[in-house]
Parts: sequence; structure tokens; C-alpha cells
Amino acid sequence: MPQATGRSVSLRPKPIKRPACVASETLAILRTKRDASTRVTRRPALALFCSTLLQKIIFLLFWNIHSNTYLCTVDKREQILLAAMELLIENGVQATPMSAIARAANTGMGTIYNYFATKEELINAIYIYIKQDEIKVISESFAGDSIKRHFEQFYGQMIRYFIAKPRFFLFMDQFNSSPILTAATKEEGLKAFGSYIGLLKKGQEQGLIKPISIEELMQFLSGGLTGFVRWLLATGKPLTQALLDNQLRIAWDAIKE
Repeated sequence: MPQATGRSVSLRPKPIKRPACVASETLAILRTKRDASTRVTRRPALALFCSTLLQKIIFLLFWNIHSNTYLCTVDKREQILLAAMELLIENGVQATPMSAIARAANTGMGTIYNYFATKEELINAIYIYIKQDEIKVISESFAGDSIKRHFEQFYGQMIRYFIAKPRFFLFMDQFNSSPILTAATKEEGLKAFGSYIGLLKKGQEQGLIKPISIEELMQFLSGGLTGFVRWLLATGKPLTQALLDNQLRIAWDAIKE
């Protein structure tokens, strides 16, 4: 007979996992994997959200800094004017359709017609745009100087202006006498020369400038200035002080009494 060892041996069978317990453990494992997967997929989404937010912040900063323009110093209207000016200089009026201007300005036809009803209206707007830009240069006061000094400063400024902005000069040279320009546009353009006209009249009153009609004097002076700038641009010659002084002396000697 087997001897007693003093330990009680259990003959009860080990518990068997029931299906419900196995299902619970499996479900828990699946949930853990799903949560890990969700954390992984959320990371790119979070990165995208942060990137988009950063872009919006940068957009708002530049919007305020550039006076309601985004990374651009020109508005849509000015963008159209400059694009049209380039095409008109290169191709002329007939070979520059509005569709080509729209492509060059990177805008739609509808946008252009919102600003300009016709190509002629657009050309008039370019003319006024350049004249208004001229005013910033030539409307300065030269109080305390002589009539001769005033004239030299004005005439010299106009030469420097067109040498610095040759595209503006080429447009004005091409369209200054064009029948496309309306009377209202020409009248608006004369505002740029208000101080110039006043200077010539004052010189005539003091007996320093020939008593010829102001319009005739301006046509003469404009022709000389245009011819000189055209010559410099065509030959590529730099504007030296010596050349400028020569032109100022020639112009003054021609109109002085």
C-alpha cells in the first residue's frame, strides 16, 4: 500500500476557461491595438492641423503688414494695369486682346471687366496711373530758388524719372498723342504739370522766359526731353551729370528771353 506523505493531494481538475472569458480577453486585446492605431493616425492629423494654423497666422500677419495685400505690393487693379502696359508696349493695341492681358495678369476675364469695360478705358487708366506717379516726383516745392534753378530741377527730375522707369517712358512715348486718350484723361494728365505751368508763367511775368504760349513752350520742351531719353535708352548710354547738364543748358537757353 502506498504510504501517506502528510500532504493532501487534490484530485479536483483544473478550471477550464470558458468561452465568455476568452472572448473578453480577445476583445480587450483588440481594443488595445485599436487605441494604439488611433494614436498613430492622430499624429499626422495633428501635424496637419498645426501646419494649417501656422499658415493662417502667417497669412494674417502679411495681410496686415502689406496693407491688405498678401505677400504682394500691388493690388489686382494695378496688376492688370502693369501687365497690360507691358503687352501694349511690345505688341501694340491691335495685337493685344483682353484675353492676353488676363493671362499676363494671372486673372480671369470677368475680373478685368469688373475694372475696365473696354481696352480703350484700360489704356486711359494706364496713362493716368503713370501721370499720378510722375506727380510724386515733380510736385515738390523748390521755394527760395530762382526761376532758372526751379526749371533745371524740374526738367532734370523728369529726365531722371524716365531713365529710372523706362517702361513708363516707352508707354507714354507710344500713347501720348494717341486718339485713344480722351479729353478727360488729358486734362487729368495736366495736373502733373501744374507746378511746371505755374513756373513758366511766373518766368514770363518776370521777363525771364519768352512770351510764347505755354502750350507751345511745353510741346517744345517735351519734344527735346523725349528725344534725349529715347536716344539714351536706344543706345544704352548711361545718364552722366555732364550729359544732364548739357540738356539743361540747351533747354534753358532755348526758352529764356
